Amino acid sequence: MDTARPRFLFIPLAAALLAACGQSIDVEVKARIDGQPVPQASVVVDREELGVTDSQGVFAKQIRKKAGSEVEVSVRKEMPGYRIEPWKTTFLVKLNQPAYRLEADLNATRYVTLRVSDKGAPLAEAAVTAGGKPVGATDAKGELVYPYKQQPPKGTEFAVAKTGYSSHRAIYAVEPGQVIEIALNREALLAIRALTDEYGRTSGVPGLAVSIDGKTVGKTDAQGGYTYTYRGDPGRRIAVALAAPGYIPGAWKTAVKVEGPVNLQRYFYPTTPRPIRVGIYRVVGNTPGVDLKEVAAQAEQSLGNQLFRFPAFREVPTDALQAEIKQRKLSIERISTKGWQETPLRATVDMIVLGSVAKENDGFLIEVKFHTASGKVIFSEIGRARSARGIDSAVRDIVSNVVERFPLEGTVIAAEGDRYRINIGRSWKIGRGTEFTLTAPNLGEGGKVAGYRETGRMEVRRGEDTSSLVDVTTLKKGEKVQIGDRVVRRTAREGEEGTYALLIAKGGLGTEVNPLAGTNVYLDGEWKGATGTNGQAEIPLKIGRNYSLMLYRHGYQQFTGKISVAKSGEPREFTLAANSALFKLESEPSGASVSIDDEQVGKTPIAGGKPVTLGFHSLRLAYGEDYRDFFEVMEFSKKEEERRIVLQKDFLKIGERARQKGDIEGAIKAYASAGRDHPDFAEAHRRLGDIYLDEKEDYDGAIAEFEAVLSLPENEQLIYKQFAVTFTNLGHAYCEKANRLANSDRDAASQLYAKAIKALQTAKQNTRFFPKDEYDEAVHDTYYYTALSYHKLYLLTKQPGVANSASLAWREYFDFFPKKLESNKTFADARDAALRYRNQIQEQ
Repeated sequence: MDTARPRFLFIPLAAALLAACGQSIDVEVKARIDGQPVPQASVVVDREELGVTDSQGVFAKQIRKKAGSEVEVSVRKEMPGYRIEPWKTTFLVKLNQPAYRLEADLNATRYVTLRVSDKGAPLAEAAVTAGGKPVGATDAKGELVYPYKQQPPKGTEFAVAKTGYSSHRAIYAVEPGQVIEIALNREALLAIRALTDEYGRTSGVPGLAVSIDGKTVGKTDAQGGYTYTYRGDPGRRIAVALAAPGYIPGAWKTAVKVEGPVNLQRYFYPTTPRPIRVGIYRVVGNTPGVDLKEVAAQAEQSLGNQLFRFPAFREVPTDALQAEIKQRKLSIERISTKGWQETPLRATVDMIVLGSVAKENDGFLIEVKFHTASGKVIFSEIGRARSARGIDSAVRDIVSNVVERFPLEGTVIAAEGDRYRINIGRSWKIGRGTEFTLTAPNLGEGGKVAGYRETGRMEVRRGEDTSSLVDVTTLKKGEKVQIGDRVVRRTAREGEEGTYALLIAKGGLGTEVNPLAGTNVYLDGEWKGATGTNGQAEIPLKIGRNYSLMLYRHGYQQFTGKISVAKSGEPREFTLAANSALFKLESEPSGASVSIDDEQVGKTPIAGGKPVTLGFHSLRLAYGEDYRDFFEVMEFSKKEEERRIVLQKDFLKIGERARQKGDIEGAIKAYASAGRDHPDFAEAHRRLGDIYLDEKEDYDGAIAEFEAVLSLPENEQLIYKQFAVTFTNLGHAYCEKANRLANSDRDAASQLYAKAIKALQTAKQNTRFFPKDEYDEAVHDTYYYTALSYHKLYLLTKQPGVANSASLAWREYFDFFPKKLESNKTFADARDAALRYRNQIQEQ
């Protein structure tokens, strides 16, 4: 037994000796980039380079390492067009484990170099985008290195732009290390806008011929714009001209230096006066405890019948006006004091008429006042009726006085010897002896009228149907009459020598008395003006004379009395008692914040009531969460008003939230939940139609939604202007559905193309109402699908007339292609397709 013991002790001793000297291990490294083998990659083990990978990206070698030691392995590779991060790992040598296999996935970034030049010279600071995303700008050498991770199977779209140069956009099948040469050419964009300003509203003048260096190059679009690309030598001066028949000036010319983008704008003013767009909001009662609804309705109807016989006034229907005011969430208090100049309502109406009826003894007092877009009362008239039978007669007298004394405006359009011609005549009740104040425009930038200064007076010598011949009766020193000067009809006024009374009106609810703006002042039955925001008005009159005075403001009791002043500027203060209603309110859910005329008054329920002056007030309730705010302009005409309001779910908010999360089905469910009685029905179903059209390609669903929206009378008649673009979308949907049927049901497809054309023609006539943030895209789609529908209809019918319409439609498409979309790949592709279509139709 003892002789065997040394033999068994030898085995662990030998193992220990082998461990001390190291053991042989096989190391295999597979180098990959994006799963592909990487040949000739350098393999380093414990800082000693042992070799490189073979053609399959594999390195294999036997090395000696001690058991228990940590081995560091790294792989490095350099390749043109790649930035490759070294790969590194460690492993522990284990006793009796002879082989170690390592997967080296190298992190590689590919790159290409864009080299941008102008006639061979490097072009620095050129902005570069890749796939629509900004990636930087070229350096002093005109170069930009663009890194990317994955090899794009369909190439990469690069766009290069620099101010003063043509833009470049193309798709490149890039290879790592590639140098892409891009040459830009100098060019200048000349943006021209022809504008007009009527009654304080600025709009574009379409159809004006644009000439460059004497050559006609195009016409202004629906927004009054035209963009010209100049590709000549930079710094050159070119002559730009606009021909504007029917406007002042009739022609305009200037010279500009073309270097980089150039913006020009010029204002033109029509020689033919445009009728004033007038809307009668309402005529309402102003005596608490007296039911004046029938009398007010009779006065309102009579006012409309009489007023719009006069050609200077063009009717904005009351229903349309009320609907838009409600949609814009404007309060009558704001309209009558601050105006609507800076709101979208400005595009619809120039003046708003508010009427009021009050009980006066056994008869009635009727007031009609005209508010301009700035909030100023430009004219007011008052009348009396002894009974309800006399309402029509009283209103007729009011309108007659308005027509005879309204401060109508005209323009000097020609000189005829020592006399001048103005552009209003007998049709506007202008005749011999009518006096005008002559004013000269103060022109601001681009020829815009920044204001007027009085320069003299004129008097009509001969009135004709549409114009009048006038004499200059007075002219201030240093002034002269110019074509384009404005004339304003004068009305007889007391105190022209400069004497006046300072009238101060105050009023309020309860004990709260404040300056009362908008109080009309009548002397001897003639309107003399209205108090301003400070409750004051300078009323012209003669010193020492007694006048019958009436102060009238809806929501307050009228004041009648006598007034006389001993010196000019003498103040007279009056306090008007309020005609008020007690307003009680509850809501479902309860706890909604309540604002009246934008002033927060508490939360629902308001059981004890809130005093409110008679008349129109805006009511707003806000609960938050997923409920939409409630807004309504309410008429308060009784001593006590009670309302219970059920707040609606905000399906627009819910649907948009779902869309942002990518939950299209959730958005569809939300928008579809808005029933016809919901205030957001039209907008919700318009958005639903957009989803069906653009994202679901469900053209039947899109058509059904768009037709439901446009079936509402207010949308079909474009009272709500934002739905003009819905006609474009409807036409698009009809066209797409017809495309699907063209091979299987030619008759049905033909009918659908015809429907598409009809809807798109309506859209084309109303492009001025397209939303600003999507104006160019909407214009493009309108003209594109119009032309495409005519084109496809011709292919089905082979009718020569349809071919001519298609050819004209394609020409219009190219004429009105928005300049801003030329660098957008989607629309550039559409234009390329349109070019092929046009060539096809011309070959027929």
